[in-house]
Amino acid sequence: MDVRYPLVLEDDQGFRVRIAKPPERIVSLTQFTDELLFELVDPSRLLGVSAFAEDPQISNVAGRAAAVPHKLSLNPEVILALRPDLVFVANWSEADKVRLLRDAGVPVFLVASAATAAAVQEKIRRVARIVGEPDRGEAVIARMNARLQEVSRRLAALPAGSRLSVLDYTVWGSTQGKGSSWAEVVRLAGLRNAADALPVDAWGQAPLSREMLLELDPDILILPGWVYGQPQGAQAFWRQVTSDPVLKRLKAVRAARVYSMPENLKTTTSQYLADAVEYLARTAYPELFR
Repeated sequence: MDVRYPLVLEDDQGFRVRIAKPPERIVSLTQFTDELLFELVDPSRLLGVSAFAEDPQISNVAGRAAAVPHKLSLNPEVILALRPDLVFVANWSEADKVRLLRDAGVPVFLVASAATAAAVQEKIRRVARIVGEPDRGEAVIARMNARLQEVSRRLAALPAGSRLSVLDYTVWGSTQGKGSSWAEVVRLAGLRNAADALPVDAWGQAPLSREMLLELDPDILILPGWVYGQPQGAQAFWRQVTSDPVLKRLKAVRAARVYSMPENLKTTTSQYLADAVEYLARTAYPELFR
């Protein structure tokens, strides 16, 4: 499948981006493109990745990212000095900095996070087309689908009506409900999200008081595997929750089904969503994966 340049297409903000030729000096400033591009292009085409890409606690490509020359944040002066021919940024990026790059003539493609497996795959196809590697993009999707289908095959052995409930609970007292990528992971892992009925913000987040946590009373409680700026924060939070006299009333605590899920899986919105689904399904139903 060939891609013809110049390529003109709209990014996830509706901005028309013109890419004159196959990009050879690519800068990635999103975790989605960090994780995807290693499957699509030779590493020599990656000029820089995001500053978080080499952190194994939150990145699924930490080992490979270590070899990329630059670990970057959205600093226009630094990026322009590198002379990239394509920059991927996240939808929450500072608009004035994105504008500075565009005004300097750099093609900047804004990528919004996907919340479903189908949406992830559509974004994979778009990025693969942009970098001139549509066949590699399809191969990534095929591998992702194979993983998801295998999980689905194993979950078919679950008796009707026996799905467990699960809830994620953050250090700042929130959870993820409908419209979040977590909700999709939960669904594909054969579980029920205990937060489904809660009102959520634009990012699928809902505040979660201790009282509401007790009322929802999930079978499984998922805690963070990483806390920004606190190397021991995840372990400390797990101890805090499981030793809290009030929260000991939770089914999940009584059954010792409180888990700190690796953050690189819990928060991914790339092809590694399939890995997150398998991890959660194995955690919930280990008997199906023996």
